[in-house]
Amino acid sequence: MSLLCAQYLRQAEVLKADMTDSKLGPAEAWTSRQALQDLYQKMLVTDLEYALDKKVEQDLWNHAFKNQITTLQGQAKNRSNPNRSEVQANLSLFLEAASGFYTQLLQELCTVFNVDLPCRVKSSQLGIISNKQTHTSAIVKPQSSSCSYICQHCLVHLGDIARYRNQTSQAESYYRHAAQLVPSNGEL
Repeated sequence: MSLLCAQYLRQAEVLKADMTDSKLGPAEAWTSRQALQDLYQKMLVTDLEYALDKKVEQDLWNHAFKNQITTLQGQAKNRSNPNRSEVQANLSLFLEAASGFYTQLLQELCTVFNVDLPCRVKSSQLGIISNKQTHTSAIVKPQSSSCSYICQHCLVHLGDIARYRNQTSQAESYYRHAAQLVPSNGEL
């Protein structure tokens, strides 16, 4: 399975290089970012240990989300920018998409790795996806500590995104759940 993930990683490196190309238009950058999200999500679900060893979860946050958030925040704060309101709308849309991505990723990780988070409503209760695992033979079973770590990682970034959206109580809730999940992790 690591061979497949290694292939995904090579594809991700190409996409990251493309995304730093200043000649890329907004539509192409969006498409590359979406493709990068998809690749990293596949890696995390397929072989979590390999993905964590390669720091995929950090690259996912930084290259698919954080860099774009920082860019849009800077443009939105620039009072001399004639397109400030448009940039603010794009930032709001991007944050909504980021929140949706991490919510869906957390749901998928919990379903695939059979993680029961007290703060999580099961996907089947929401009518999103079945809780039955499919294609389990293609998935490398990770250590439970790795599952807890990646779930905490998702909760922390959901908290970050809520904070960027000025949803303070929601952010605090995500951070609290993350801290309860792995209290020994000094990341918080």
